Amino acid sequence: MLQTAYFLFLFTLIFAPLAFGTVETWAYTIMELLICVSALFLYLSHRQKSLYTAPGIIPLLLVGGMILFQVIPLPSGLVRLISPESYEIYRNTVGVIAPVHWMTISIYPGATLAGFLRFSSYVIFYVIAVQFLSNAALLKKNLAVIACFGSVLAFFVIIEFFTGILGYPLPHDKILWIRDSAHGAGSIGPYVNRNHYAGFAEMVFPLVLSLFLIYRPITTRLGFKKRFADFFLQNRIHLHFLYGTAAVLIATSLFITLSRGGIISLTLSMGLLAVFLIQKTRQKGAGWGIAIIFVLVLALAGTDAWDMILERFGNIRDESGQFITGRPVYWNDSAEIFRDFPLFGAGMGTFEHVYPKYRTFPGTARLEHAHNDYLEFLSTGGIIISGLMLWAMIVILYQSLQSWKKRREWYAIYLFPGCLAAIFSILLHSFVDFNMQVGANGLYFFFLLAMTVSAANTRFRYGRQSTYLKISTVKFYIPLLAALCLMMGVVYVNFGALLGNLHSSGYQDLDFFSLETSDKNLRMAHQSLQVAAKSDSLNPSHYHLLANISVLSGQADSALAYYIKALRLAPLNSQYLGDTAFFISNRKEAKVADHLLRVSIEYNRNDVSNYLNYASWLFEENRVEEGTHILRSAMAMDPATTDVCLALMAWYGLDEDRMKLALPDRVRPHLQFADYLLSKGSHEKAETAYLEALSFLPYETEIKKDFFMRAYRFFQGKKEYENALQIIRHAIAYFPDDPQLHHIAGNLYQVQD
Repeated sequence: MLQTAYFLFLFTLIFAPLAFGTVETWAYTIMELLICVSALFLYLSHRQKSLYTAPGIIPLLLVGGMILFQVIPLPSGLVRLISPESYEIYRNTVGVIAPVHWMTISIYPGATLAGFLRFSSYVIFYVIAVQFLSNAALLKKNLAVIACFGSVLAFFVIIEFFTGILGYPLPHDKILWIRDSAHGAGSIGPYVNRNHYAGFAEMVFPLVLSLFLIYRPITTRLGFKKRFADFFLQNRIHLHFLYGTAAVLIATSLFITLSRGGIISLTLSMGLLAVFLIQKTRQKGAGWGIAIIFVLVLALAGTDAWDMILERFGNIRDESGQFITGRPVYWNDSAEIFRDFPLFGAGMGTFEHVYPKYRTFPGTARLEHAHNDYLEFLSTGGIIISGLMLWAMIVILYQSLQSWKKRREWYAIYLFPGCLAAIFSILLHSFVDFNMQVGANGLYFFFLLAMTVSAANTRFRYGRQSTYLKISTVKFYIPLLAALCLMMGVVYVNFGALLGNLHSSGYQDLDFFSLETSDKNLRMAHQSLQVAAKSDSLNPSHYHLLANISVLSGQADSALAYYIKALRLAPLNSQYLGDTAFFISNRKEAKVADHLLRVSIEYNRNDVSNYLNYASWLFEENRVEEGTHILRSAMAMDPATTDVCLALMAWYGLDEDRMKLALPDRVRPHLQFADYLLSKGSHEKAETAYLEALSFLPYETEIKKDFFMRAYRFFQGKKEYENALQIIRHAIAYFPDDPQLHHIAGNLYQVQD
């Protein structure tokens, strides 16, 4: 039974990275079930034995308890006291339709419950890892398996990289050459994101490097020939070379990911490793060993890879010195979330749902994570959960360090700094990425914590106690029941989610209101979605679809109930708010509909569709001035939407003067208005609009050459060369080094002469 438990433990460590990094529900389900079953077998095998105490287990359990607390329905008065922003969100959304006496701190309970299951699985994995790794033989076996797996995976990544450079006809836009990736060529190895593979590699590499140093042959000082012979004739020389080769492969694979955060983190962690080893052993041989590994990595990566790496680092800033990456913007926005949810956060796993309310950069592309694990943890967990996690980390690392200082066994002396270096590397990388939100990397982080504890406490000499860890006073059946309850929760929640997706997959992307749907099809869809909602009761999309179907079926009361359920589970979803508002409006509750439509913009202010929906509703209600004001805000936020806004105003019969008044003080909207006038045959008004458009240049943060070229082409086509020349001269004032503009100006002067 113990062997089965250990096999499942090892298999989990291999499965998680290969399951595309474990970022999908099916992969999480398998990983969590493997952990639970392994724990069950382990605890059953220890019925007559004692378990060892896992350092930091109390704060870790408190973290899990606080995450669960986020999804427990609480009295609205209590939520108002401990999480005022959550209370306001529920009050401003579902609360305007029906009274909400009970609510959760989490603004998306389904995601938080999934986060609780994942974190609880990590904690159980950490506990059972401490039990397994307290045995020196199992610890060494585990490290050998990790080194072998890491090197094989690294070899594949290297092959994948160089075949791509050399142009081999392979599907490099697919993960592992077999599965389509939504991120295209950004995947590497089994990971969707190269930064996350780099996170995996930087956690494994220090462990393998420690093994390389552990099995370094011991030579005498009796001359070069004697030392040379001693080096190559020792029994463990083959292990030294094998682990050295594995370390080179893993480090090389990390470097060719071109992950700037991964490269910097790994390099700095090697400095930490060298400092710890030199201080403990008083020998410089470890430093030379690390240097040799890095020299081999430099050579193996090749000039092409290093050219690409240097180019990546050179592209951090633009010519003006500004960061090209959007991370600083994400971080500022995430800090705003934390300010609004300081104590308990918005709910673990809810970042992508709460972020649109705070997003300050244009566009509608979904941002799933903050690209900073600490800010995301603070914004979704608040200071309480973050503080508990920091407490756990301090306890684990401090107790392990104090134990390691007393150790004299060579294996412990070298392995512990390797574990610290791996933890330091991934923690440093977490400042610029979200490795901890990836299932496989989160698992390996908790594995590293267990390995750190074991490296500091496991005895490697036979004939003595196996570990310095204290015997736990907790009876085996308590963690056994915890693992069993967690497994039941995983089966109920995750399998329910998979079953729900199976039954609703054919209806997720359908627009029921734009289709001619028969009563039979509506009944079939309603039945399938009811099964989906029962299976996955915390998924709001099922209730939203059921509400839409109920509207088409003429079941108004059922539709309202479903809309309310959807909003209770996802009160910040602007689509749910908009659809509910239009439904409420049809029930002659204009005030409530108006409130929901305004809130939909407030909670997702970068989604132009919310502005268009609200403006359309205002036009329907004959509130034209308010509607044009909303469209003005939309065009000011995203000038590219001007054509759609103009078309909407034309649809509702607004005249050209009213349209012009709706335009914001931006160049592009006025240029597109001029194009609209031209398409209507109003050439004189178009001419005035093109000239007036350029008067708004002082309001633009970025002047584009196309602003001038569009107006120039109009006057050039009408052969009004004087106006065309005036515009080109204006453009040259902004772009004095542009040869095309000077060439056009010369031609215009020549035509006028």
